[in-house]
Amino acid sequence: MRSIILFDLDGTLVDTSPGIFATANHTMEVLGLKTLPASQLRKFVGPPLAACFRVACGLEESLIPKACEIYRAKYANDGAMFQAQVYAGIPGLLEKLKGQGIVLGVATLKLEPLAATILEHFGLSQYFSIVSGADLAGTLTKADIITRALARLGETDLDQVLMVGDTPHDLDGALAVGVDFVGVDWGFGFSRGHEAPPVEHVLGMIDEPSALLTYA
Repeated sequence: MRSIILFDLDGTLVDTSPGIFATANHTMEVLGLKTLPASQLRKFVGPPLAACFRVACGLEESLIPKACEIYRAKYANDGAMFQAQVYAGIPGLLEKLKGQGIVLGVATLKLEPLAATILEHFGLSQYFSIVSGADLAGTLTKADIITRALARLGETDLDQVLMVGDTPHDLDGALAVGVDFVGVDWGFGFSRGHEAPPVEHVLGMIDEPSALLTYA
């Protein structure tokens, strides 16, 4: 049994796409640019914010700092962060894992205070011992965030740790740190039925929360 399981937030625990998509398009409108369809904005969930505007929106580099400023002000202060829904089966899964004595944490590229607020709002904070998130400067990688979470928890035995996420950013972060990874296919990075790559530390993909119990 694992001693620690770390979860991504967006697309893994909570479907935050309504608020994220709306805020991204609000930002595009403020900048005088065309809004984007949901199919394109799916790329907006997962990477650091600056990379989201670079990759999903195709913004010129000079516009990205202003875009991040507009986005953060709207998302944090206009209720957009609460335009979201906890995925079915997640509370029950977290209850079972915590009941087994497993320490749970969140490792997310969302700003740490925002992540903590969202977890509290949706009644999930009770399950987590630590929330490790991004910094305003956007300098932390997913690997950095996972490493910080483990440092705060005092865990040095990487064999005891499992990272769960819905994007290649989560997978790459886990591999960089050297912890095992399980992907979920209900989020934004991995499509339904996606097969896990046959590499060390990647244990598999799951299509419903309860399936994680096999790997716990």
